[in-house]
Amino acid sequence: MDSQQLYQLLESFTNGGTPLPALIGTKQEMRVTILVAALISNDSVCSNSEPAELVDAAIAYNNLIEERLGVYQQQQVHTLERLLEG
Repeated sequence: MDSQQLYQLLESFTNGGTPLPALIGTKQEMRVTILVAALISNDSVCSNSEPAELVDAAIAYNNLIEERLGVYQQQQVHTLERLLEG
């Protein structure tokens, strides 16, 4: 692969050099968007909810995910510290 092909390949992943975060927003925005899409795809959830409720639910799920990830990461740190102490 020559340098021009490599450049074209990389450019296609970044929409002409635009950084990926500029295209998709923050990680939180991306997670909430994916969660809203998942909620919309569920007919029973979607038929009983208003759009604002779906977004609020997705934000709540995102916050729960972040909280649980924080707990998990903290447990990993404690485990690593115990291994290093022992």
